[in-house]
Amino acid sequence: MLITNSWFGPVIDKLNFLSLWVRRPQSMGAIAPSSHNLASAIAREVDYNLPGMVVELGAGTGSITAALIENASDPGQIVVVEREASLCRLLRKRFPKIHVIRGDARELKRLIARADIGPVKAVVSGLPLLNMARQQRSEILDQCFAIMSPEGVMVQFTYGSVAPLPRSVARQSGIAGERAGWVLRNLPPAAIWRYSRDETADGAPFH
Repeated sequence: MLITNSWFGPVIDKLNFLSLWVRRPQSMGAIAPSSHNLASAIAREVDYNLPGMVVELGAGTGSITAALIENASDPGQIVVVEREASLCRLLRKRFPKIHVIRGDARELKRLIARADIGPVKAVVSGLPLLNMARQQRSEILDQCFAIMSPEGVMVQFTYGSVAPLPRSVARQSGIAGERAGWVLRNLPPAAIWRYSRDETADGAPFH
């Protein structure tokens, strides 16, 4: 059961995150929510002037969600897909104007279609891709780009020193990626990556 007292929000978020991490460390990826610095940097990678929705995967307690809402002209543009039921309840209470869908990112296309949401201009992912098997990462990547318009981008952050998606996995899906920057003021420090459709025949190298 998650604690929701707003007076101690940041502390409670960390306790909730730690509790879930202890139970399912592979699915959480971190022991604490993203910092404000990281959340703001990720949110700035989205072009809010483009038409369409922004889908966030694995929102946790909503650190990045709050930054997306702050940058968007309409909170109704934000869609969260979260697998953990207790976190979905927390997110719906905390952000009543956004769409919260409970489900697995590997079924993203079906979930978005069933909710009659679209078009999608960006996917922001906090999923621990480096903890996943290659096939699972490929499935999630394919699902993300299946719901996006041609100019859509996927923004993924990672705590690892390597790309969250191996070059071979991205190329197999016709995707190219580049590291958009580092955020050192986060626990632990994080890298932000941008992925988009690869317009070259052989795939573009990662930077």
